[in-house]
Amino acid sequence: MKKLLLTAFIATLSLNAAHAYQVELNGGVGYSNIDAPGSSIETSIFGGSATYYFDQVHTQNGPLAEAAFSQRASNVSAGYSYSNSDHGLDVQNFNIAGEYYIPNSNFYASANIDRPKFQGHGSNDGTYGVEVGLLPISDLLIAIGVVGTYNQHDNDTDPTIRAKYLTKLGSNDVNLEGNVRIGDHSDSYGISGDYYLDRTLSVGASYNLRTEDHFDDSYSVGINARKFLAENVSLQAGVNAGQTLGNDDYGFSVGGTYRF
Repeated sequence: MKKLLLTAFIATLSLNAAHAYQVELNGGVGYSNIDAPGSSIETSIFGGSATYYFDQVHTQNGPLAEAAFSQRASNVSAGYSYSNSDHGLDVQNFNIAGEYYIPNSNFYASANIDRPKFQGHGSNDGTYGVEVGLLPISDLLIAIGVVGTYNQHDNDTDPTIRAKYLTKLGSNDVNLEGNVRIGDHSDSYGISGDYYLDRTLSVGASYNLRTEDHFDDSYSVGINARKFLAENVSLQAGVNAGQTLGNDDYGFSVGGTYRF
């Protein structure tokens, strides 16, 4: 009975939404644990986002998760997240972002801004990013930019570079991504990949490293999976483990996506 109800629910969500979409809604929850000296810090995270594409995104070919990238679909998005730790630190974060693929060219631009709010108090802190990029061949993006941190005491801006490549490995699709941020006192590096067993199902892995002057390196290794139950409905989950400033940490997340 439960299986029949779930099938009917998915079919209802999919009605009139298959093969094309213009809005994407994402939501999820997560948990992290850092084993600090003498105690542990547990944090729960809740978040969601909405993305609007200027033109309809079609999903007839290729991995469903990569449809917008393959079609160079310009968009704007907004997101919100809330995290709460057992040490009494509550953080709300608001995000606005946009991507623009310049028509009839291979050029790309993006921008984003994050605005956190700590423990119910206003804050002048935040981060922003701006990129320009080139797509020299189909499904390859190379972008350079800057990421900035601003607060009431200081401003800091670091250069960045990242790449994304959707290609074939045998008869299956593979998504490869990498990014680098170079700062005055800290650097960060990230690589990730997703292997598509078919156009609806992927498994992936990631590795992120952050080095800081006078502190131990922080790193995280993660694995994830995503499954489209219908062309416009997906579920995803991931786990990660590593170290933060010399302290062991681990976490997990689950989420869902609905497109229409």
